Amino acid sequence: MTDSRLLDIRAIITDVDGVLTDGRILLIDDREAKFFSIRDGLAMKVANDSGLHIALLTGRASLAVSKRASELGLKIVKNGRLDKQLALNEILSELGLTADCVAYVGDDLPDLAPMSLARLSFCPSDAAMDVLDRADVVVPVQGGHGVLRWVIEEVMRAQGRWSRVVDRFGVSHA
Repeated sequence: MTDSRLLDIRAIITDVDGVLTDGRILLIDDREAKFFSIRDGLAMKVANDSGLHIALLTGRASLAVSKRASELGLKIVKNGRLDKQLALNEILSELGLTADCVAYVGDDLPDLAPMSLARLSFCPSDAAMDVLDRADVVVPVQGGHGVLRWVIEEVMRAQGRWSRVVDRFGVSHA
């Protein structure tokens, strides 16, 4: 993907259910389980370590989301926030950024407002029809299967950061 807007991105804010998960929720009595892609997790960690902020913004309050964010060292998590436009503005304030340097990743109707505010919006290939119609980029991956990894790689490749990540994990051939 060659889009000059990628060069200005300093933070990626993402929805959880339908982006980081496939949108299914397993409820057993009073407990909840979610499946997260390990590839998204690694990408979030290396992005944060590289200075690209990652924030989670979800309308559903979930202990599983809080736990996953903690495991990854994510500092900004807005959990159980139905007014995503207000929550997005709070995140921008916390980061000291404007919407012009933020990408948003969402998959359903509550994500439309933050998508319209962000410099660049992304959605998974199986997003709701109205989101597919309004996203700047439809990621060729379904929710829960590495959508955020794809977005992070695209941003970091455009900014010349991804090769350093790969080098960190590469094997030296002496």
